[in-house]
Amino acid sequence: MGIFRRRWLRYSIDRKVRTFAFFVGLTVTAAVGFSILTMNFSLHGYGDILAANLSCQEFLDAMSSEEGAFRQYVEGRTEEGRRQLLEAERRTGRAIGRLPYDYAVIGAERYSRTWTILNSYPVYQTAREELLGMLNGQSGYIERLYQVYRMQDYLDTYGRRLLQATVSEGSQSYVRKLPFFRSLPFLLLNLTLLIGIIVLSISRLMSESLVEPVKVLSEEAKRITENDFYSPDIRIENQDEIGELVETFNIMKHSMGNYIGTLKENHRMTELLQKEQMENLAMEKRLEANRMELLRSQINPHFLFNTLNMIGSMADLEGAESTERMTRSLASLFRYNLSTREQIVPLSQELQVAEDYMYLQKMRFGSRVQYETYLPSETGDLYIPSFTLQPLIENAIVHGIARKEQGGRIVLRVRRTAGGLRLFLTDNGLGMSEQRRAELFSALDQERPSFETRVGIGLGNIYLRVKRLYPEGEFRIYSRENVGTSIVITIRKEEAYVSGIDRR
Repeated sequence: MGIFRRRWLRYSIDRKVRTFAFFVGLTVTAAVGFSILTMNFSLHGYGDILAANLSCQEFLDAMSSEEGAFRQYVEGRTEEGRRQLLEAERRTGRAIGRLPYDYAVIGAERYSRTWTILNSYPVYQTAREELLGMLNGQSGYIERLYQVYRMQDYLDTYGRRLLQATVSEGSQSYVRKLPFFRSLPFLLLNLTLLIGIIVLSISRLMSESLVEPVKVLSEEAKRITENDFYSPDIRIENQDEIGELVETFNIMKHSMGNYIGTLKENHRMTELLQKEQMENLAMEKRLEANRMELLRSQINPHFLFNTLNMIGSMADLEGAESTERMTRSLASLFRYNLSTREQIVPLSQELQVAEDYMYLQKMRFGSRVQYETYLPSETGDLYIPSFTLQPLIENAIVHGIARKEQGGRIVLRVRRTAGGLRLFLTDNGLGMSEQRRAELFSALDQERPSFETRVGIGLGNIYLRVKRLYPEGEFRIYSRENVGTSIVITIRKEEAYVSGIDRR
């Protein structure tokens, strides 16, 4: 049993199930086969004996019926009586034909008595027909009649003796098998116990190798749901799929425990880092507020605006038109940069600031800088982020056109689209290589605090605000070295037509 158990533990689950099914089928087949053999042994010979008894009884009944029909016909000699006699004769002939007549099967005694009947009945038939051919009262009629009666009695006697021999043989067969019949209940009981032991043994092995490990896994899984990852590993003897599952489960439990421990530590460190970052951010905000307060204390915006306007007025009185317009454009730029607090402003306002800025740049660079705009017929209902156009134009001049000896051109196109609004700012300056463009856009997309050191404060600020204000908007940069650069900003419809909503 120990060897079988060790081999059993190495079987796969599929083989275990098939082995269990084989043994169950084998025990059921053995039980059924034993029952069939027992029944065959018990009933062996009885069928033949019963059939022989029945054929003997049929012969006796047929002879009795024939005797009665013969007596009735002899007394009346009617046509109906003759018909009944012929029918009785045919019945007797069929009964004689069904009598067993195989010496090897029925034995010597029954064979001899059957032989006597088979040979006596034709003699009886001949005597009977000779009698029926005589007339009633004819000489010798009575003697032949009683002779036929005696033959009928002989045949009846032979039939009864044959029946007695057949019954006696059946009784002897039963007596010979009687000891087996008496031991049959004990044989059935022993077979049942043997089958029960086999089935119970295999069932116990199935339970130990399949059911118990699954129960242990279930209990261990419950402990894991309670965050207990450090209980002792499960140990089973199985070398099948269940054994592999248990080993994998133990590995998974330790890995999950380590992973959760790492997550907790990372979470703790993240919380500390976030706390430190929040403290640094609060400190930076306080420093920035202090710097702004310092600037405000040093320069009063109203004083600056008034002074620039006064210089413009004096230039006007003196007839210096260029000086007047430059002063007023500069005052407009300062006023817009220092006093605008809205995140979203009308497009017309941004266009005016861009015009003022470009006027100052034209006065600086002269004909080296050209500026063109292509706008929709109506722009009053269009809104874009504040401080967008002027920083982009400044970036195009500083990094693209100012470095070219022949200067260049800046073109601003604003288009209404089915989906909203699209801005195109294109210059034919120095442009940049594809590698530099990819690095620039990657730095913008990472949104790192130090990106302005590589991409510029203005451009980075616009990119971040477009992404944050318009989740479905786009900010794209296209450029070719020595050809130029184009920046495309796309704002969807419901974000472009805000009708004056102030986004702070």
